[in-house]
Amino acid sequence: MGAGTPKVLLPLGGQPLLSHVLASVRAAGAERVLVVVGEAKEQVMAGHAGAGVEFVVQAEQRGTADAVRACRGRIDPAEECVVVYGDVPLMTGPTVRRLVEERRRLGADVAVLTAVLDDPFGYGRVVRDAAGWIAEIVEERDADDAVRQIREVNSGFYAFVWGTLLPVLADVRPSPATGEYYLTDAVRAVRERGGRVAAVSMEDPAEMSGVNTPEQLARVEELLESRAGRARR
Repeated sequence: MGAGTPKVLLPLGGQPLLSHVLASVRAAGAERVLVVVGEAKEQVMAGHAGAGVEFVVQAEQRGTADAVRACRGRIDPAEECVVVYGDVPLMTGPTVRRLVEERRRLGADVAVLTAVLDDPFGYGRVVRDAAGWIAEIVEERDADDAVRQIREVNSGFYAFVWGTLLPVLADVRPSPATGEYYLTDAVRAVRERGGRVAAVSMEDPAEMSGVNTPEQLARVEELLESRAGRARR
């Protein structure tokens, strides 16, 4: 996408994508920020030297659960954690904060930020039980026709207490299809152990817009400019 530039360093509104994400989590009240880096780690670390973050190296890029697992030994078991993504720059501080507060209010072991989309194609579907808790998150490729009709999807943002999630991370097995370790499997393991997983639906689904293509970057730029225009009114 960026002719050798790591994706999280691509410019958006005059700042790297990652800088927007860091601003959001700080606005949410994060006391510590750990940034997991892998490929092109030197560039990412140099680009945010002095930004007040702690870098954690993921030796091999083996999925989201493995990225979180790389933080072992860096976080106290009692600490509250939020997982966010460096290529989702429109997520706001209030939304991240609400995810944390709802987990506390509901007494959930894990809270998952979700969105209801008109076209949920490609996203993991959120399947709730009769009480409204998340029963499982089913990826598009694994969903049957009934599950594909669900419009509530997983944003990939999670809130939890580190000591709750850490034990189940060790139980996550690699995907037979990709060999990667997925955080959705850790969420399923929490549920299977009797834990409660809450869905916290976001008010503006545009906040979960990620950047994987030049077209998506252009779209996010439009959304950011629109947000700035509304703020000026």
